Amino acid sequence: MPLQCMTLQTSAGPLRVAYRDGAVCLALLDAGEETFLSECRRRLGEEPRFEDSFSLRQLLEVRLGSDTAVPFDLSACTDFQRKTLEAVASIPRGEVRTYAEVAALIGRPGAARAVGEVMRTNPIPVLIPCHRVVRSGGRLGNYSPRPELKRQFLIEEGAIRGQART
Repeated sequence: MPLQCMTLQTSAGPLRVAYRDGAVCLALLDAGEETFLSECRRRLGEEPRFEDSFSLRQLLEVRLGSDTAVPFDLSACTDFQRKTLEAVASIPRGEVRTYAEVAALIGRPGAARAVGEVMRTNPIPVLIPCHRVVRSGGRLGNYSPRPELKRQFLIEEGAIRGQART
């Protein structure tokens, strides 16, 4: 099946999602259409067709507000990246884990920096909630290119206290 895509609205702006056979392959937050298409070509080897799948849209919209399972296609990832992203996808809404906890969870204690790098390059941000992974002591960390969004999502989910952007 050809690569398809849709755009979802989040509190931080549009989330462009590429999917194939009902499984999400790539998502970019607040990216323009040309940037998104270019990243699809670069990372997935093809340009998606804009075709909204009503059932997938419903599932993704529910995922944005809960811990509903969504199928992800992580076949372009290394084994370490896949294990890391799967572990992060299972972090419940309203909770956080440290980079070291995620590393230990996947059987790679001592690989906290490598986990941080996977979070920095997460191909499916927001839906695979890399914002739920923080530094030891609860600090947000330096791996996020937009730490204000990480903070905003964690406030909206009730994982940290503060005032979310409206």
